[in-house]
Amino acid sequence: MSDTANVVDTLPAQQRRSLQQLLRIETRQQLAFWILFAGMACIIVFVRVGVVYHFHPLFIAYMWVVAMLILCRYVFFAIYDPPLLEIGEYEPTVAVIVPAKNESQAIYDTAKALYLVDYPTDKLQVILVNDGSDDDTGEWMDRCGQEFGYTVIHMPENRGKREAIVEGMQCHDAEITILVDSDSTLEPNAIKEGMRGFYSPKIAAICGHTDVKNAAVNWLTKMQTQQYFIAFRAFRALEAYFGSVICCSGAFSIYRSDVIRPKLKVWLSQTFLGLKRTYGDDRGLTNLILREGYDTIYVPSARARTVVPHTLSQYMRQQIRWRRSFLMESISAVSHMWRRPKPAAMIFYGVLFVTLMAPFIVGYFLIYGPLTGAANPFTYVSGLTLIVLMHQTFYWAFQLPPADKVGFFSFMPMLPMWLVATLIMLPWAFLTLRERSWGTR
Repeated sequence: MSDTANVVDTLPAQQRRSLQQLLRIETRQQLAFWILFAGMACIIVFVRVGVVYHFHPLFIAYMWVVAMLILCRYVFFAIYDPPLLEIGEYEPTVAVIVPAKNESQAIYDTAKALYLVDYPTDKLQVILVNDGSDDDTGEWMDRCGQEFGYTVIHMPENRGKREAIVEGMQCHDAEITILVDSDSTLEPNAIKEGMRGFYSPKIAAICGHTDVKNAAVNWLTKMQTQQYFIAFRAFRALEAYFGSVICCSGAFSIYRSDVIRPKLKVWLSQTFLGLKRTYGDDRGLTNLILREGYDTIYVPSARARTVVPHTLSQYMRQQIRWRRSFLMESISAVSHMWRRPKPAAMIFYGVLFVTLMAPFIVGYFLIYGPLTGAANPFTYVSGLTLIVLMHQTFYWAFQLPPADKVGFFSFMPMLPMWLVATLIMLPWAFLTLRERSWGTR
């Protein structure tokens, strides 16, 4: 270590700082590996304790599935390295569609970021779709059209996000379609990096990486900063390894136009419980692609930033809507996910099992158990705390650059939020599956 330090001291100041930063990152990641390893060992011991004390077999099965899913996510994060194309090797024509409703000036930030992307201007078209906004969103879109040369579509009344996207699809014949949320901004190299993922004709869709844009606002946005990183960097990597990302995020995803065009009519007319689907557009489209046998992957280097809810009421509404989408699209996917590669199918059905069982497990340990003396709530809370700490460690070690980081313990509020989500939001989402609103706020 002393020899390394002597070499570092001889370097120019800027190089010295960069190398010192890399050394700190390497040390942090090595430490994180052992912490995560120890955490997984504790979870397995936790399950074994459950066996000794004769917990219900469903609880044992639940914990084994949870442990295996966590282990797989971190293992495949480490080994996920798709054979990406070189930058510029594939430069097709691209159309970016941005549907928006009541975004006001925020749509200008999204549009300006697209103007600054590094991609041949003669191969790039940007289409802004105003889905019946009743504020000044339309005026800001018109300004973007004049200033940046974008195509602007004004829908006279609100018809929903799917309808807005289909309207945009009718205005281009590009080889690639990119869907971007109205509150998301692409990094300058996002499109070029995304094109690297089309290394096989079997790949029909690419999920980019999304970070939080407004991380520093309060404790809630800081928590979501870690939540987003973990969800994309670990969860998506596991699914992508088997070509089966189950949800190419609406914040930033890339599609082969000739694959999704034939599916637009079906996608637009999808119903659930007798009502037209108006939410879950991103997972619904991904479902249709996977059902046809195409692959969907994740490209971490294709990055965007999005605005997340900064109030608890906004966050709760968003999470309930996402859970409705999860339930609806998972039910729809049950009939075809078994045809995917076996590991991908096992992941899908495992996640579905854990999600559906969670309210019963939490209710048993936090409500029924204490009332009857059948279980100690500390048993479940301690296991959940361990998992949260492991996720925090993963974020602390691998989120780069360091300037993007929030406090190590910023993810701890997820502990009570998970309990609320499981006991209240998930059942409520199930009971309100017929809700039709699609708003992003």
